[in-house]
Amino acid sequence: MVVVADTSPIRYLISIHLVSLLQDLYKVILVPRAVWIELRNPSVPEAVRHFMASPPNWFRQHPACLA
Repeated sequence: MVVVADTSPIRYLISIHLVSLLQDLYKVILVPRAVWIELRNPSVPEAVRHFMASPPNWFRQHPACLA
């Protein structure tokens, strides 16, 4: 199953420390480039910045995804 998510759900799951639910449900998350860029914006909450500084192997940017 392929799932494309907007920035907000990912951001809030990271903020409440439940982003691993995505891995539990879908194994690998392919994130559109635009969402990846938004999640790396300096204005995002600290938890999101920390997560994106070294994202887990199952959370990947995918250039072919459309946002």
